Parts: sequence; C-alpha cells; structure tokens
Amino acid sequence: MTSEGGGAVAFPVMTLGLKIAPAVARDFSLIVQAIGMSCAMFAIVFMNVQIEKRAVIFGTMGSIPGFVFGSLCVDPLLAPPQKKMLFVSIWSSFAIALWMLNSHSHRKTYLIIPDFKLWKALVLMCTGFIGGIFTSFAGSGVDICIFSIVTLLFRVTEKTATPTTIVLMGMNSVVGVYYRAVWEGELSPLALDYIKCTVPVAVTLAPVGSFLGSHFHRQVLAAFIYILESLAVVGFLITRPPQLLLLTGGCIILVSFVFFSLITRAGENIMENIEGAKKGVESDSMLEA
Repeated sequence: MTSEGGGAVAFPVMTLGLKIAPAVARDFSLIVQAIGMSCAMFAIVFMNVQIEKRAVIFGTMGSIPGFVFGSLCVDPLLAPPQKKMLFVSIWSSFAIALWMLNSHSHRKTYLIIPDFKLWKALVLMCTGFIGGIFTSFAGSGVDICIFSIVTLLFRVTEKTATPTTIVLMGMNSVVGVYYRAVWEGELSPLALDYIKCTVPVAVTLAPVGSFLGSHFHRQVLAAFIYILESLAVVGFLITRPPQLLLLTGGCIILVSFVFFSLITRAGENIMENIEGAKKGVESDSMLEA
C-alpha cells in the first residue's frame, strides 16, 4: 500500500520487538519482499498502473553495486545495536521527508520525471547506490531513497512514485536473495524457517495492498507510514540504547531534515525552470502563428 517494502515492518518488529538478530531479520525481509513485492509488481503491471520506468532502471543500476558494496564493506562493521539505530534514524528521516512533501498540498506534480537528462539519470544511480547500502544491512532502503528523490527533487506525484518503488524494491529483493543465497551462500536457515509461515500471507496480501493503495488518498497512506515510524522509534527507545547511539541517531535525523529541505528547495527551482521554458516555447509559438 505504501512506498515502504514489507521489510520496513518486519525488520523493526523482529529486531526491536522479538529480539531477533538483525542479520536474520535482514534475510527474512529480503525473502518476504522478493516473494510478496514480486506478486505486487505483477498486480501493478497487470492493472497497467503508471510507473516511472527510468527511475526503476537507473535506480537498479546503482542499487545492485551498492548492495554488494554494503554487504562486503559496511554490514560487517556494524554491531546489531548500530543497525537498529540506523534503521530507525533512516526511516524516521523518510517520515520527515514525507511530511514535508504533504505540507505542500497544492504543489505542481508530474506523472513522470519531466525534461529527463543525463544528470538526472546519474542522480538516480547515486541514490540507488546509497539505498543499496541501506538494503544490505536492513533488508530495505532503496525504495524510500528513490521515492524521496523522485517526489521531492523531480516533483513526480506519489501516485506514480509509490508503484514505482514497489517494482524497484521487488526486483532488488530478488537480486539480494540471489546474492545472499548463491554468491555468499550465507542465507540464514532461521529466516527460511520463518518464511515458510509467511509465504501465504505475503503472496495474498501484497497484491491486495497494491490494489487498495492505488485507491486510497495519499494522506491516508502517509498516515500509515507516520504510525509505523512512530512505533519503530518507541520500540527502539524501549530497548534502552546507549546515549551515544541516541545522539548519533538524533544527528542523523537532523542532518536528514536539512538535506531534504535543500532537496525540496532545489526541486522547486527545477520545476520553475521547466515551467518557465514551457511558457517561453508557447509564447514563441503564438508569435509565429
């Protein structure tokens, strides 16, 4: 229903609520998304829902190397409490970005990225790379990274951005499971045991969620995300993390707020330039006529 994958719910519930190791929760999140979001992706394609294909293509081109890099160089360096802190901080930052997006209720939006150029493809690839690193230790992340950039910077409507990130996360989860199972050969057996119980739910409800999400108002979908992230923050605080982790998480959220504010302002400038160019072309056409 939302731009967040199933791992965004599974990871905090398993790590904060059930005290399951983050590595197991990460593998479970990847598997359940590879199954559930692939079914949701089929529903999106079958219903011919509008997506931004270039965001999927270039985002994936960046996220796959990012996932490999994160699995080899970042994930081994992070302790379980640090992974929990990063997850809560990153997803709370996304909630802030979504709030900033919804605070402009009458903003101009586009169905696809307007005036697509090489630099926009590079931005999507870099965003995908960073999101791939997040996915390597949390099981999801590239979806919210691409969603934030596509909506805040490129001014694409959430009605397009949400199914786009579902398709993107479904494809990347399949690649992530393949990498963990075949290349590394370290897929958690416990995660596989958990997935046996959840396959029927994921296969059934993920497409239903995609269908319902295409009919709900964007404010309703945003409210679900606000609730999820609030519960994740509360769950993290209940675990009584060290003060250093709390300070680090707070700094990440603060820096993210400043970053998203700058991205939003840059998006406004880009939109004004595009609309100004359109008006200039229309004026020239009227004069020639």
